[in-house]
Order: sequence, then C-alpha cells, then structure tokens
Amino acid sequence: MKEVYRYAYHYAGRPVGEGRLEVERRRGGVRASLQAEFLPPLPPGRQRWQTELDAEGFSLRFQERVEGKEVRVFAVERLEEEGVVLVSQGKESLAYPYLAPYHDPLSLFLALPGLALEPGEEVRFPMPGGRVYVERLPDVEVEGRARRQYRLRPGLSLVQVEEGRLVRVAQQVGRHVFEAVLLEAEGP
Repeated sequence: MKEVYRYAYHYAGRPVGEGRLEVERRRGGVRASLQAEFLPPLPPGRQRWQTELDAEGFSLRFQERVEGKEVRVFAVERLEEEGVVLVSQGKESLAYPYLAPYHDPLSLFLALPGLALEPGEEVRFPMPGGRVYVERLPDVEVEGRARRQYRLRPGLSLVQVEEGRLVRVAQQVGRHVFEAVLLEAEGP
C-alpha cells in the first residue's frame, strides 16, 4: 500500500509551492518519490527526487531531476557486484569504490522517524560525496502533541517528526528560512 504526504512550502514566511511525497513499502525495500513545484520568489520550476532502498533503508538508486530554465539530472546507483557507486550528472559519470551502505537525501528523511536516538545523541551517515550528521534535539510540544526534533549538518536543517511522520523541515537558504510543512497524509 502506498503512503502519500502533501507538503506546503514557504520561504521567508511566504507560500512558494507544494510537494507530494509517495512512499511504497515493498518486500525487500522501499520505493519513494518526492515531486515539488516552486513559485517566485524562488526560481520557478519543478524538482523530482526518486529513491529505491534496500531492506535496511539504505540507498540503491537515487535520481534528482530539476526543471527550470534548463533541465538538470543527477543520479547515483549502487552497483554492489561491481563494487562501485556510479554517479552521473548530465553526460558525465564517475565510479567510486563502494565501501559501505549510504543514504541519499530522500532516504535520509525516510530514515529519521525510525532512529532510536536520545536527545543529545548524534549519528553520522555516509552520503555520496561526503557525510551527514544527525543530532537528536529535545522534543517540543506543538498543539498538545510531542514532536521529536533532529538537526542535520551540513546545511543546518531542522526536522520535526510526529507519530512517525515528517511534519516540518526548515533550512536556512540565503538570508531567509525555507520550510516544508505537512498538510495531509494518506495511507498506513
């Protein structure tokens, strides 16, 4: 069964678009896609992230497609049998040695609700081209409900999780804050 989440995007407190996250849990892994449309003052356009995850929730394939004034496609694929991670952008491709399971940006967000961290604890995850640190912050109460909070670095993103769902993501972009807020959810 498919889970569907709809998010409202804000930049500097103004609405700038919407996103739709679809998560399909399958035997042996997960397939997910996030489709976003942006309006001014952000550069207008569409962005689509797609990921396929293994049974442990780590990335097998990831693709980011950005459509604006031009179309850009970035892809990462784990080729375990060959022992490499293939990274493609446009016509260029590079192969890196596959050393350990890693997250892509979307798989990391999907992993956050299942993390068993106590406030103050931090974990590091490999990502293509680097790493990300996830720190559990103290819970906050919003409208009488507890939300777990995480800080992601680099990028200094704040993510809030409520009842196993990502309900808010905020990140400093330039001099303002970009924010995604859950509007509705369907599915289990």
